[in-house]
Amino acid sequence: MKGYEILEQKYLNIYKKDGIAPYEKKIGFLDFLRELNAGSEGLSRCSSFMVVGIDDVLYLTKREQRRAIALDIHKVLQSAATDLEKKKIEVQIICKGRLVKGDSLWVEYRGEKLPIDFIFGTPRKQEIRGFPVYTVSFNLSS
Repeated sequence: MKGYEILEQKYLNIYKKDGIAPYEKKIGFLDFLRELNAGSEGLSRCSSFMVVGIDDVLYLTKREQRRAIALDIHKVLQSAATDLEKKKIEVQIICKGRLVKGDSLWVEYRGEKLPIDFIFGTPRKQEIRGFPVYTVSFNLSS
């Protein structure tokens, strides 16, 4: 199953000798959303993206608007699901903050609890090379 792999930046092999290899194309979160909104024509078949900056996008949003923004992001990602699946795209969502799984999944970043569960729902926790990675299909159903 292709889908989103959500993980902490510190687990990449850039920072840990035995860490997870980052995907080949690094792109900012807002740029990734723009690409998806423009249609999948700009996304090459079988490409793999390391998407960075989700923490900053949510952190820089006013606290009372974070849920609404997260739900809007969810809609954009979900609307692109079929195209991403067809093109066999791989996507890592890289978080600078600490991922915490309780009743929901959130990112602790700069002293804030950021609601990525409103974007990704309830991803499954897996281990890759011994590091926690949360996965969810492109249609964002767990």
